[in-house]
Amino acid sequence: MRKKSLHNLLICTLLLSICVVSAFAQENAPLPELRSRRLLNDLQVTAAQTRYLGSDLAVGLVVRYGAAFDLKDKEGVANLLSRMLLKATLEKSAKEIQGELAQLGAAIDVQCDWDGFRIILKGQSSQVEWSLLLLYQVVCEAQFTEADFIAVRQSLLEDLQKPPDPRQQIHSQFESVLFGGTTYGRSIKGTARSLSSITVGDVRYFYRRFFSPGQSSLIIVGDVRASQVLQRASRIWGVWVRNEDIPFTFIAPSKPAGRQIYIEDDPSSPAAQFIIGNLFPRREDPAYVNAVLAARILQDRLTKLLPTSLLTVGYEGRRIASPFYVQGQAAADQAVEQIQKIEGAAEDLKISAVSKEELEAARNEVIDDFNRELRSPLGLCHILLDAELYRLGSNYAAAFSDRIRRCDADAIKQAAKNFLMPDGEVLLVRGPASILKSRLNPLGRVQNLAP
Repeated sequence: MRKKSLHNLLICTLLLSICVVSAFAQENAPLPELRSRRLLNDLQVTAAQTRYLGSDLAVGLVVRYGAAFDLKDKEGVANLLSRMLLKATLEKSAKEIQGELAQLGAAIDVQCDWDGFRIILKGQSSQVEWSLLLLYQVVCEAQFTEADFIAVRQSLLEDLQKPPDPRQQIHSQFESVLFGGTTYGRSIKGTARSLSSITVGDVRYFYRRFFSPGQSSLIIVGDVRASQVLQRASRIWGVWVRNEDIPFTFIAPSKPAGRQIYIEDDPSSPAAQFIIGNLFPRREDPAYVNAVLAARILQDRLTKLLPTSLLTVGYEGRRIASPFYVQGQAAADQAVEQIQKIEGAAEDLKISAVSKEELEAARNEVIDDFNRELRSPLGLCHILLDAELYRLGSNYAAAFSDRIRRCDADAIKQAAKNFLMPDGEVLLVRGPASILKSRLNPLGRVQNLAP
């Protein structure tokens, strides 16, 4: 009997140990050692050996000049350029580029946002040198022909003629109002008017002016020998010619004065689209993670408060103030009531206690999302590119979980006061004005918004 009890005790101890190790592994996803080198042309190159993640390879380049630097009256230049990067190089046509990618079993994704370009090659670690060379040619030896330019611009103009998605449209209008008077108040994709004014010379100018190693970082993640791959990257990318840095001197957006309410009349619609929000902290602001946790808790509370509503709680991190918003849709005669409940939930978060359960759930959600990214070369590459773009530090990934765990209930309440519908937000509503306007009037002065 004693032997059986001892046997059971050992089994229980073993199972408990496994559970503890499993929980620790979930909390602390494995991190590779990062090895970095700054080349003579000032390009920062970082390599991460991730043999434990298999044979996949991710090579990413971030360029710290994005759509915020679009030329005056020619918004959409950066986005148009991003659509042309795989069209031609000094020695290769688009067909030849795609042929090489097929041989490599690879693909290149080009992303352009306000703060920069991210160009990422997804392939196999066994082909790392060829991948580095092809990505260099695509980025640093890009050619922009008149024929390719005309075709891409025409495609973008045709996209603008398509009926807009209602949610995307009201979101774009929201950002235009929130960031009005600043570079972020424009459209990344451009307008029919701005695209029509852009020439291939504008695209070439943006490329020559802003694609430079001095404001770029190259990240290599895969089953590679870090020291060896740094040498290969130095040999290939070290010949990229550095340009003069361009200062980031944009005007920061102003906090909305009180509650600004706009309505777009859609008399035939039985429902109302709405979006309400305000300015969020910059990505590198220490308060950013506190605000993220506050937004997560608000989202969970709204899910319980309005379980049948299709609400989206969103936020971004940018180099200057970012957007925070709650977006939804409701029957026209119920929309304003929902908006008031959303504002009430935000106010309650500022004054009521944040429970231990809420705090722990929010922390775990954020950490789990982060760790999920760490478990693939591509996800890790994205994290390291963000750290470089926003100057978050070389230990950003390693310190992330600890930073989230240090955020307490008081920090979340303070972030809610500062960044979740403080005394200054923008509210946009689209729907039948005959029903909505009388309900909106008690909330403040209502202004008409043109489509």
